[in-house]
Amino acid sequence: MTFKTKALVLALATCSASVMAATNPTDARGNAMGGVGVASGDYLSAGFHNPALAALDPESAFGVLVPYLGAEVRDPDELVDGLDDVADAFDTNDANQIEQSLRAVQGDKAYLDAGLGAAVGIPTGSVSATLYTSGLIEGAVLPDIDTSDFGLTSNPNSNATIIAAGIGELGVALATNLDIAGQRVAVGVTPKLQRITTYNYGVAVDDYDTDDWDDSRYREEDNTFNLDLGAVWQSGPYRVGLAGKNLVSQDVDTVTSARTGHSFTYELEPQLTLGSAFVSDFVTLAADLDLNKKKGFKGSLDVDDDTQFFRVGAEFDAFGHAQLRTGYRADLEDNVDNAFTLGLGLSPFGVANFDIAASIIDSNSYGGSAQLAFTF
Repeated sequence: MTFKTKALVLALATCSASVMAATNPTDARGNAMGGVGVASGDYLSAGFHNPALAALDPESAFGVLVPYLGAEVRDPDELVDGLDDVADAFDTNDANQIEQSLRAVQGDKAYLDAGLGAAVGIPTGSVSATLYTSGLIEGAVLPDIDTSDFGLTSNPNSNATIIAAGIGELGVALATNLDIAGQRVAVGVTPKLQRITTYNYGVAVDDYDTDDWDDSRYREEDNTFNLDLGAVWQSGPYRVGLAGKNLVSQDVDTVTSARTGHSFTYELEPQLTLGSAFVSDFVTLAADLDLNKKKGFKGSLDVDDDTQFFRVGAEFDAFGHAQLRTGYRADLEDNVDNAFTLGLGLSPFGVANFDIAASIIDSNSYGGSAQLAFTF
């Protein structure tokens, strides 16, 4: 990974901290298990996965999760390095080298997701609450190659575009347990405030620079209210959950780039996910399925960022002191490569919990996350 690639990753991740919340956040435990959580999550992750989770364990102690940090980079075609090569080729004034470098990045794309979060859980025997804040930024780097530049040595018409959406949330998951025909069903709702910030930065390929992508000239913001609903049925170790996230649709336009003329709309629409889990003292097995696709950017360039995931995961617990986790994630839209995940949890004395996770996609696409939680 080159210096510029690292700089872009750091800049996008830093931006996610500034928006202070998220659209599809998860937690390090869930990340290690392929991203599951609708039925298998705990009360501290209720705001991230399913508000009904806040009531599943009313005997739990007061808990604090701070912080959650995570990022995933997907650059299978080494686009960011390729754009560096394009800029270097123009410095040589060699028409053949310029054409080769432009052809090498034509049609490539690179993506980054980065986020953070925190939560405070207050389980009770009546109405349990989990207050949370989280932050996610979804970014993409898109080349726009003009074939008339083949043979040129200066003043290209080809461009590179960085688009991103940062979604900030502050919400509270409220949940209770109901007895329905002798069956325990937890139901929950999460009212939340959101700030959605979009970025659209276009630059000539011979002057590719990531330093200014988040300047106010390239940024639009919108503040709104949204709602999540969820339910979990539990019978012994078996659980089935359903979560509806972002039930109020939001469309936020980007600015129109003065350099490229491109504009985009970030589409935040309801996302329904069905989950199931087997949860015991020593092993947890879980699977989640998105019932509809999650949309992203639509605009004058094809972003290819719609996703619909199927996730499976497992956790093996060593008497409450350590946990080994693994999982698998597949995108039914085929826009994100399949990923294997793994992670480790340490929970000495049941008071502090430290979790780490990694996703393995290919040699240029990978992710990681970590979180720290305390129960009192």
